[in-house]
Amino acid sequence: MARQSSHHGDLRRAFLDAAVEVIGESGPGAMSLRELSRRTGVSHAASQHHFGDKAGC
Repeated sequence: MARQSSHHGDLRRAFLDAAVEVIGESGPGAMSLRELSRRTGVSHAASQHHFGDKAGC
């Protein structure tokens, strides 16, 4: 997926979709904010800024 420049339309929805993919592929233990950030094309700093941690998603 291409990296977004500065704004993601619906980051929460994109993270939830990516989480479903990760869990389906590798199980829940493989899910991390860094992996969800990579899959959605945002920096891990952006994900922490918006959500704090996995519980914040």
